[in-house]
Amino acid sequence: MSDYLDINNEELLKDFFSEAEQQVEQLESNILVIEQDPTNKEAIDEIFRAAHTLKGGSATVEMSELSGFTHAVEDLLDAIRSNQVTVTEETIDLLLHSLDIIKDMLAARSNGEVYSQDVSATVTKLRSYIPEKKDGKKKTPPQAAKPVPVQPKVQAAPVHDENAVDPASLLSEYEILELREAVPQGNKVYAIRVHFDESSLMNTVGGIQVFAALKQDAVVLKTIPEFDVLYEDEFHPEVLYYVASSSSESNLLAIANIPDVTLNASIDELTFSAEGSASKTAAPAPAAPPQEVKPVVAASAPEVESKAEAPHTEAAAPAADANHQKRPAGAAGNASHSSGSVLRVDAKRIDYLLNLVSETVITKASLNQSAMEFNELYALFQTANGEYKDRLRKLLDKFPSYMEKMQQGSDLNTIKKDLAADYAGMFELFGQFETSMKYSVTKFRSSAQNLGRISGELQEGVMKIRMVPISQIFSRFPRVVRDLSRTLNKNIQLVIEGEDTELDKSVVEDLLDPIMHCVRNSMDHGIETPEERKQLGKSEQGTLLLRASNEGNMIVIEVVDDGKGIDVEAVKAKAVERGLLHPGKNLTDVEAYQLIFAPGFSTSKTISSVSGRGVGLDVVKTHIEKLNGTVTVISERNRGTRFTIKLPLTLAIIQGLLIRVGEEVYSIPITSVIESHRVRSEEINRIDSYEVFNVRNEVISLLRLNRLFGVPSVEKGDDGHHYIVIVGTAEKKVGLMVDSLIGEEDVVIKPLKDQFTNSPGIAGASILGDGSVSLIIDVGQLLDLGLKQEMHARERREASIW
Repeated sequence: MSDYLDINNEELLKDFFSEAEQQVEQLESNILVIEQDPTNKEAIDEIFRAAHTLKGGSATVEMSELSGFTHAVEDLLDAIRSNQVTVTEETIDLLLHSLDIIKDMLAARSNGEVYSQDVSATVTKLRSYIPEKKDGKKKTPPQAAKPVPVQPKVQAAPVHDENAVDPASLLSEYEILELREAVPQGNKVYAIRVHFDESSLMNTVGGIQVFAALKQDAVVLKTIPEFDVLYEDEFHPEVLYYVASSSSESNLLAIANIPDVTLNASIDELTFSAEGSASKTAAPAPAAPPQEVKPVVAASAPEVESKAEAPHTEAAAPAADANHQKRPAGAAGNASHSSGSVLRVDAKRIDYLLNLVSETVITKASLNQSAMEFNELYALFQTANGEYKDRLRKLLDKFPSYMEKMQQGSDLNTIKKDLAADYAGMFELFGQFETSMKYSVTKFRSSAQNLGRISGELQEGVMKIRMVPISQIFSRFPRVVRDLSRTLNKNIQLVIEGEDTELDKSVVEDLLDPIMHCVRNSMDHGIETPEERKQLGKSEQGTLLLRASNEGNMIVIEVVDDGKGIDVEAVKAKAVERGLLHPGKNLTDVEAYQLIFAPGFSTSKTISSVSGRGVGLDVVKTHIEKLNGTVTVISERNRGTRFTIKLPLTLAIIQGLLIRVGEEVYSIPITSVIESHRVRSEEINRIDSYEVFNVRNEVISLLRLNRLFGVPSVEKGDDGHHYIVIVGTAEKKVGLMVDSLIGEEDVVIKPLKDQFTNSPGIAGASILGDGSVSLIIDVGQLLDLGLKQEMHARERREASIW
């Protein structure tokens, strides 16, 4: 009674694409594993299971071209699993090529299209690897688009079992009531009993195929076995479908009979009584599979191959089938846009959050109780305060009489006793209030501390939900390294470490391109050919290391090779040639390494598909800086090169240093802050009209934020000193002059919208505890902005001189 298998169900398609992506990744990684170790039975079994699951899932959502092609791949994998085919380099190449086709088919469906390229050559090649059976015929899947005469096995199959259990008797009273409610008005209810062919190559998904076929012309109310059981990788010889439809019995039987999948089918109409019982009203003779009715779901053969072999069959297909093929594709297109947002989370993390939520509810109740107590205390205070004022007013009214008694010579002690008797209780009026107030404040403080602890843990728990292992992108590189090694004629081994390191999903999605460029650079420019390595006394096989690790609230990703390193002299010469460097300027090696991140910079003398166009490392730097990260490179001649990328674990919440400029408060990401100083005016000097100051014999340029952002400011603290925050990296840093430092605080980043999105030097905004808005400074943009302003000012000064 579920719409789970509705091929227009976006949730179903979203699940399918998400699972298909995982199966493809598993296929690719394990194919590369058996390339290195052909005897790895566990990897071979994993490959077969992934292909089988992908085939069944694609058949479920009626992607016949995908299920058919995957079936051909599965045949070869089955032969490998049964030791009929040996794993060779050619076999691996064919499997990877087939996997690329599967990726293209999934991409086409996710874009609302159907893959239309001819794959018959690949299918033929896949089958050519499968050894012939003893009868001299190769194992070939049935042709879905070619209706064939009924085989003898169908005629010999049991047509109808007189002793079969009455389908009405299998329903409980509750199930009957549930079925009655689900039946559309004007529809009849039928029980369709289908027997399946165990010799079918797709026998484990036959029940799902019939389910999908019946869904086109009926509402499937229930199945026996249940649908979840049908979806498992097991063969079921008989399945009973309870459907509601306005179609004729013969039409439903024709749909339920799928050539090469089913043996036969029988149908019974059911009626429901008012008392909640069901009975069988008809039992027509079962029908054999029709020879000329095109099944709604293709059995297994690739759609493209069927078109090539039997074009007349396709031409004769009903127009309704053509329309039917378009519907799931369109729905798939819709699903593709949301499949990227799927995030798989460990159930333990959800349980942890639920526990924190329960603690939050308890703390909320405690705070509500404290609020009620404070209301009562306020009422108590008002009562005590009113009585205190009344007594004080009476005292003031009696004061003249007491003065008069003193003038008449009354005893002072007597007057004191009278005052004490009448007004001594004034000191006790607030006693109860004070005691209750102390208790309530203590309780409130405890609740506030609990709330702070829970909020912190809740924040950490939610951040962990967004955390995914970096293996999601690291797993793509074995294939990249394998293919690129062949293109470059190099022997390269990829080593991956720390793939379980976790970071924010939004960061992972933007990391693939930067790491890809670093890997390609190391393989092309760094690692030598086997001949060159042999001459240098190295192993002919180069090593490329991908490593991820945590450092505090940062993640460090390293791309390390054992190649020839960076030729500093070649880099300097190229920089001089492109006008980036004056010929007479001396650079340290570290400074020279940074030149390779300049836009359009490349030392490659030839242009190829891998390098030479000057597009690469500048993209790495731009992407990483957008993620509030840094990228550095160190190299040693003939020893290798190391790219190091440092990123915050999450982009949603960061630690920020709050600063004040005039009346405005800004936040600087703490990861960009190197140190802060308090200096006197005389410590600030000018070099070539630039403001600088000296920090441990290092000259640091200054930027005044009030001038940069146009904010009125006194530029000095209350003590007459200037406050300077040094930001940037070890290679590129600048001092920001501010009015005062407020302190560190966790900052929730809110993106800017509308006209504020292109504000230079601003990365976003945050709301502070007092409700005011604090802009978050983009340090990378700020450095470029300050440099441009200084250059423009210098050009104006030079122009005024001339």
